[in-house]
Amino acid sequence: MNWRLIPSSQAPPNGQMAFDEDLFKQFREKDQPILRFFYFFQPTLTLGRLEARRLDLSKLKYPHEIRPTGGRAVLHGKDDLCYSIIAPKKDSLVGGDLLESYRKIGKLLAGGIQTLGRETVLTSSKHRGLNDPHCFSAPSQSELIFKGKKVAGGAQARREDVFLQQGVLLLSVSGDWTKAFPGAQPENMIGLNDDPNLKVVDREQLEGALGNAFESAGVRFEKPLTSPAPSLKL
Repeated sequence: MNWRLIPSSQAPPNGQMAFDEDLFKQFREKDQPILRFFYFFQPTLTLGRLEARRLDLSKLKYPHEIRPTGGRAVLHGKDDLCYSIIAPKKDSLVGGDLLESYRKIGKLLAGGIQTLGRETVLTSSKHRGLNDPHCFSAPSQSELIFKGKKVAGGAQARREDVFLQQGVLLLSVSGDWTKAFPGAQPENMIGLNDDPNLKVVDREQLEGALGNAFESAGVRFEKPLTSPAPSLKL
């Protein structure tokens, strides 16, 4: 299986959501799937496209971007690794209906994380969000948990025969979460480095482990895409 890889070293400094949206609009069913890693250079909120319509964006305390996928707010800090996957719905490795696709991708991510000494598992049922405004208030179905708490979040957008999944994995829970969401429940979330008994891993190690998990599943990454321009042609 040939895929395209965009490493975080090639991520643009701004406009991560616009970058993904542009790639998604260009993507066709016959194209090679894409795995992209990225992070935000300053604390930034991302909002699901529907959620953004309900909020007064002028009152947000942090810079924000609007995701082409759905879901509630996420605060991205320096201790996050984000990913996006664009693929045909029929792709044997990551495709299927919505829940099947979530599950397949979650298992790949969990396999990579486990090589770093973190036992992560997929939730089997949906949990209520406790009325918190952010994505990490409780895990949804087929999402990753670590030590019983949510460590990753993701959402999909679908059109015609292709899909885009965007997700984030926490390395630690930033104090900015409580600043961005006063009254929220940060005890329901965890970072991969929040167990003091485990050796700290950095974002580059996590990115490498996740890439290796895809390769172990049969993916062959072609030469990484290197253009940082959102108008990148595939």
